[in-house]
Order: sequence, then structure tokens, then C-alpha cells
Amino acid sequence: MKKMEQHNLDALISAEEREHFLSGLHRYLVWVGEKLPDEVEVDGTKIRLHDLIWSCAHKKQFSEDEKKRLLELVDTLDKKEKHDEVILQKANLTREEAEQLYHESASLIRAIIDLRDCESGKVKPIETGEEIRTKVNDARRWLGFLKNIGKDSVK
Repeated sequence: MKKMEQHNLDALISAEEREHFLSGLHRYLVWVGEKLPDEVEVDGTKIRLHDLIWSCAHKKQFSEDEKKRLLELVDTLDKKEKHDEVILQKANLTREEAEQLYHESASLIRAIIDLRDCESGKVKPIETGEEIRTKVNDARRWLGFLKNIGKDSVK
């Protein structure tokens, strides 16, 4: 979040609104529906986070060094998310700024979960077009087989 501006006290969020945003960040599936950040700045370097997660989803195996770097990035993103949460908790914010911080934090949570899943092998590589066509053809053959069996049992 960029530097906060001075605001009229009437424009700032109330304590109840602030608590609503903070409790929302601690809901179980807060990240569902959040868009991954296209990029994030880490130590002055911009990382194309969306592209990184996309390539992770397509990779079958990771070397130990790649796993280590993914976990380091997860730690960095986790610190960034916690920092945003502290700002949301303590800074004088307008509703617009609070919503922006909330969505930024939720999208970072999504990125963290996706990166952890990639590193642990929970994410399966996305199938190629040929693999999908093979599955569709297999399903069609099964349906044809089941229809033929159904016709035979009616006779």
C-alpha cells in the first residue's frame, strides 16, 4: 500500500468497520475468489507472482533448491501480508484504503497457499490438450458401452 494521506476524521473507518475487515482476513476461505497479484515487490525486486504460480502448476517436479526458494518466497509474502494486516489494524484509513489493503492481504494469502501447494506436490500439472482428448474419448466409449448394455437388457 502506498503512503497514506491525511484524511478528514469523518472519512476514516470506524473501529467496528476495522474489526470487520480484520476478522474477515481470519475467515477459513478468505482467499477464495481473490485474484492472484500479477506481481509483487520483494526487496526492491519485482516478482511476476502470477506467472510464477502458473509455471509451478505446470511443473511436475521441483529440485530441492527450487523448493527452498519457493519456501523463502512464501516466508517473505507471509511477512508482507502480516505487515498489511498491522497497517489495517492500526493506521488511520478511509474505507477505500481499508478495502484495498484487505484485498491485497487476501490475494497474498491465496498466493502463499498456492505456492505451498506447489512446493508440497499437491498441485498436479495441468493436462495437455491431447490428454484431455484421450479422457473425453474414453468417456464416450464408456457411455457407448453402457448404452449397448442397456439396450441388451431391455430385449
